[in-house]
Amino acid sequence: MDRDEAKNILQLCRPGNESDRNDPLIAEAIAMLDNDAELRAWFDEQQAFDADICEQMQRVEPPADLKASILAGMRAHQMEVEPTVAEFEGMQQQVDTVISQTNSAWWRNPWVGVAALFVFMLAIINAPSRNDTQVAQDDPALSGLPPILPFLSDQIDGMNIFSFDKKDDNAHQLQSYLASTGAPSPKNLCEQLAGTPTIGCVTFDYNGTKLSMICFKDGDIYHLITAEAADFPEACPKSPEVYEINDKAFKVWVEDDQLNILTIHGTKNDIPEFI
Repeated sequence: MDRDEAKNILQLCRPGNESDRNDPLIAEAIAMLDNDAELRAWFDEQQAFDADICEQMQRVEPPADLKASILAGMRAHQMEVEPTVAEFEGMQQQVDTVISQTNSAWWRNPWVGVAALFVFMLAIINAPSRNDTQVAQDDPALSGLPPILPFLSDQIDGMNIFSFDKKDDNAHQLQSYLASTGAPSPKNLCEQLAGTPTIGCVTFDYNGTKLSMICFKDGDIYHLITAEAADFPEACPKSPEVYEINDKAFKVWVEDDQLNILTIHGTKNDIPEFI
């Protein structure tokens, strides 16, 4: 096992969770820490970061009317869209998968049972009845937006520290990783982004095509999404365009054969000038 392999495995080790450390693969990676001071420093930093994120999430309290709101949303949705048998079976399968994980030592956590319930309710509320393009056309708030942007907004809102395919603070390492997996990887990073620390990267599947996203953190968090321009002709502007959706601003441009999308929480005025 080399250092990069060890890093990928150690990212799965939750801070303060001894059961993770008893996993044979994680235990092998942890054993390398005694002889690799640089790896030990990296691991300690990652554990501190994960612990901080977990602590902040534990402070979040659900609103008192959450259950009533979810039930009301389900009733309203049922009046508009009736899921097909195949879609409903898909929802059940999602719930069964989450519930089955509660029997695994890896994910043994009382919150997983709660998560299973939410997966089921959210699956019903978000049962697919129309494609993203149709939704963007029918929703006045999304009119004129490339259909990929609402999808990306939802994906970003649903992310957490465990969503990343790879975590690293170096953009070039993440570029190399994405390229090695066959995912789109940004060919050119401007000087400011190339020198900005990263959090990690993740890939998404959208209507049968793949996108990648690298997340940068320098006070604010920037998300840089990359895709093949040929796969998204409807989203490729002739010149850079800036959009707003929900609480995010998106800058969209084409460079060579790649579609680039930079997003940040805020308004159009929050998009950095160096892009």
